Amino acid sequence: MTRTAPPKPAGSSAAKLWLKRWKRRLGYYDARRRIWRGWFRRSLRPTDAFLVGHPKSGNTWLAYMLAIALFRDHTEDVTLMNVRKYVPYVHGNDHHIAKHRRLPDPRIFRNEYPNYRDLYPKIIYLVRDPRAVLPSLWHMYQVIFDDTHMTLGSFLSQYMTMSGCFTVWNRDLIRWDRQVREAMTEAERDPRIVIVRYEALVQDRRAALERLMTFLDVTRHAEDLDHAGERGSFDAMQQLEEEHGAEAYRGRALGKGRFVRVGEIDSWRREVDPTLVSRIEQEFGPVMELAGYLPKKR
Repeated sequence: MTRTAPPKPAGSSAAKLWLKRWKRRLGYYDARRRIWRGWFRRSLRPTDAFLVGHPKSGNTWLAYMLAIALFRDHTEDVTLMNVRKYVPYVHGNDHHIAKHRRLPDPRIFRNEYPNYRDLYPKIIYLVRDPRAVLPSLWHMYQVIFDDTHMTLGSFLSQYMTMSGCFTVWNRDLIRWDRQVREAMTEAERDPRIVIVRYEALVQDRRAALERLMTFLDVTRHAEDLDHAGERGSFDAMQQLEEEHGAEAYRGRALGKGRFVRVGEIDSWRREVDPTLVSRIEQEFGPVMELAGYLPKKR
C-alpha cells in the first residue's frame, strides 16, 4: 500500500507538526522507541535505581541528600547546582543512562517521565500533596518563563487538561492523580518499588535516608546519614542556593526566583485561595484519599 503524505501546511510551527504526524504514520517513533529500549537494557545494571516523582515533589531535595550519603560527601562538594553529576536526571530519555558508565554502584537516576519502568531494577517513588505540588510548579513556571501574568487559576485549568503552557513545557508530564494511583497500586505488589512521602522527609529526613539505604542495599555509617540529613535542612539548602544557585534555575532564570522556597507541609493553606484548594480536591479527590491526603469517604 502506498502512503500519501498529507498536504504540507505553511508556517514553521505548522510544518513541524506536519512532520511529526508524518513520522508517526511511517512508524518512526515506534521504531525509535524499540531501538532506545534495547540501548537502555544493555546499559542497565542490576543495582540501578530510579527516583521517580511528579515535578516539585522534592525530587531534587531527595537526590541531593542521597548524593551526600552515597558519596560520603563530607567536604561539601555536592551542591544544588551540580547534583546531576552524582544523581543524574534522564527525564524522558531513559537510554541516556549510557552516558554515566563511570558512576559507581548503585547508580541513581532521576526520571520524571519514565519510558521503560518495567525494566527498572528499583524505583523510589516520591509523592507529595497536590495542593502543595501544583502551586510550587506554578511558581517554577513563572520563574522559568518570566510570566507574571499567568494566574494560579489559569495554570490549574491548563494543567487539568494538559493544554496551554503544557503543550510546550512538561509536554510528557502525566497528571498527578494518574501517576500516583499507578505507583501506589504497583507498590502494593511489586517489591521493586518503595513509596517515599515528601511529608515524611520533612518530619524526619534521617529516618527516610536510613530506610532508603536498606532498600538500595547500601551500608552507611550513622555519621554519613546524620551529615546528609543536616545538609538537607531547608535553611542549609537556601543558603547553599544563595551561594551556588540551583540546577533548575540556570540560564535566563538564574537569580530570578528561589528554587528552595518554603519546605513546609501545609504552606498551601496560607498561599492558595480556598476555592482553588477545593478545585484541586474535587479533581484529584479519589487518589488523594488513596494517598492519605484526604479522609476516605464512607
